[in-house]
Amino acid sequence: MAKPDMDANHWQGELVRLRALAVGDAAAWLAEDADSEAIRGLNFGMELPKSAAMAEEWAATFANFGKAEEFIFFSIETLAGDYVGNINIHGMDRRNGVFETGTRIFRPYRGRGYALEAKRMVLRYAFHELRFQKYNLRCLETNDAIIRHAKRLGCREEGRIRRAAYTEGRYLDILLFGLTREEFDTTEG
Repeated sequence: MAKPDMDANHWQGELVRLRALAVGDAAAWLAEDADSEAIRGLNFGMELPKSAAMAEEWAATFANFGKAEEFIFFSIETLAGDYVGNINIHGMDRRNGVFETGTRIFRPYRGRGYALEAKRMVLRYAFHELRFQKYNLRCLETNDAIIRHAKRLGCREEGRIRRAAYTEGRYLDILLFGLTREEFDTTEG
């Protein structure tokens, strides 16, 4: 593992910075709820539409790292200050040292490397500060963007849960990927 740069800001990369989710982020998050295909890919199926009150309640619950024992929510913004999405740490099994993440980049900002950079910051934090030893990622077999993302992070495909999700009138497999701390450290160094 490379020696940390003591002058660096852990929460800022070359493209984006992470900050606490703010209550004011609710409106942009709700506007992105209209991206039904992104929602389908993230949640393994279509969800019912959300109201402004639901978005405000979500933001109030998780803003400023509220409920951090369950979900650690960050907002992702460009270095120019544009709010471009969210990333979170969840599924935290502290006994076994495993965790998952969720990432959402708003449609106008996709394909610019923001998710990958934000994910690397979050993985570094989870592995090196929270003492997790294994990252798990699940996605629908049809989610080519997440599959590419997992491979770019260095994740290994570990399995497949057949016909575990139902959406668009058909059953889909869920793919399982994983990354150990040692594998992450190898790709970071």
